[in-house]
Amino acid sequence: MQLHPILTQLLQQQIAAGIVIRGQYHNFGKGVLQGAILSGALANLYLTEFDRRCLAAGLNLVRYGDDFAIATSDWLQANRALERVREWLAELYLQLQPEKTQIYSPDDEFIFLGYRFFQGQVYPPPPPVQKNGEWVLSPSGFPYRKRVQKKPVKISRPPLACSLKPVAFPVAKPTHLWSDVMPTLYITDQGAYLSAKNQQFIVSYHREDRVKVPANRVSHIVLFGCCNISHGAASLALHRRIPIMYLSQKGRYFGRLYAESNAKVEYLMQQVQRSLDPTFTRTQAEAIVAAKLHNSRILLLRLNQRRKIDPVVTAIDKMAWLIEEMVNAESMDALRGYEGKAATVYFQALGALFTGPFAFEKRTKRPPTDPVNSLMSLGYTLLSQNVHSFVNLAGLHPHFGNLHVPRDNHPALVSDLMEEFRAQVVDSFVAYLVNSRILTPDDFTPPDERNGVYLQPHALKKYLKHWEEKLLLEITHPHTQYKVSLKRCIELQVREYIACLVGEVPIYRPMRWDK
Repeated sequence: MQLHPILTQLLQQQIAAGIVIRGQYHNFGKGVLQGAILSGALANLYLTEFDRRCLAAGLNLVRYGDDFAIATSDWLQANRALERVREWLAELYLQLQPEKTQIYSPDDEFIFLGYRFFQGQVYPPPPPVQKNGEWVLSPSGFPYRKRVQKKPVKISRPPLACSLKPVAFPVAKPTHLWSDVMPTLYITDQGAYLSAKNQQFIVSYHREDRVKVPANRVSHIVLFGCCNISHGAASLALHRRIPIMYLSQKGRYFGRLYAESNAKVEYLMQQVQRSLDPTFTRTQAEAIVAAKLHNSRILLLRLNQRRKIDPVVTAIDKMAWLIEEMVNAESMDALRGYEGKAATVYFQALGALFTGPFAFEKRTKRPPTDPVNSLMSLGYTLLSQNVHSFVNLAGLHPHFGNLHVPRDNHPALVSDLMEEFRAQVVDSFVAYLVNSRILTPDDFTPPDERNGVYLQPHALKKYLKHWEEKLLLEITHPHTQYKVSLKRCIELQVREYIACLVGEVPIYRPMRWDK
């Protein structure tokens, strides 16, 4: 930033002059004293580009010096705005203070610029207790006389800015809503302890802090096996609506802890009514199965592009036939039968496309009896966790689906919305790990008493690292045409289902992989 020569000279003089604190002279050699003559002007000059970016992105910014607040319509947009602000300030070599940076709901009490905001009311800061006519020294050593302040009066009025005429701010680009920088916090070391302090999650092992992550940068928490969590960490996660997922050390799903459901009554009523409409459930189920089979077939085409294995070519043709014939299914059970036949054909062909020391003949679930099945089972569990979180966050009830049979303790809608991502996300990811020799036979445990095979602890960390990289892989979402991460695609598809549920679109449009 280029400053006027006179302003530059004044700034250099002010820095060189130093300051007096409690009668003692100090010269830190950098920066200016907060509240000094130039500090306000410099803050406005330095943050001009930041202001422009916020306005261009459509953010409701209120800034005074280096203190600012941003109002958003919901918790999800608040987190996205926070990440964008963090990036923009980093480009100016600035950073947010973690202890001062928080996201508040409309009912929360918070203080901004000394004023207290609570339940729609604004209260001015209380005056300090003082005696009339008493001479005191300021922190800089300057003497002044205290005066008696009047009793504080409650203030409740719109901000002064509301009296201004409307301003045509620049239109925000919608792409800023789809930045995906909040990762999942995985805790795999047995005996690790998750605590919280100053709005940060702290992972310690053998009483030694290993990782510190700001809470506003975490989207999910996954605990493997014997990992403990403090009351403070659980409270912070619940307050910020960060779901906590519990898995066994082998990756088997136990349960989840999350804040009170966001389920909207409007959506719940629609889900109940739609579940009783056989035409609606059949239409959506057909779309889901067709997309699942299409994406599975595309994965076989891609993996077989160079090798041209005859049984795989036959399976690809058979899956194309099943996709055409499934519309003739006389009932939902018959439709599920087509899906089951296609899955058998698909997994047999997929096994022929794995290279290296790992063999895969058929899909086995509980327990997975070979390394490939173990990788798939863990991937499906993690995919389910992501879908489940977005379903809850959007306000849908997870138990009202279309394809999967409703039953107790089974989130049918989550299972429905997973189908289109199984081949596109999990199976392609497993093929990459196996065919690229990222994992070796030594990375897996020997078969246990039930013939179950699982990842070794060190290999689990390697798997999760590549899994997060897979979710952050960017593709063009077919319906919005935005270039977003695979993880964000899951959220967009949940929104797509809501549009179908409330009648904005006639049929659910799953994501279909291009050839």
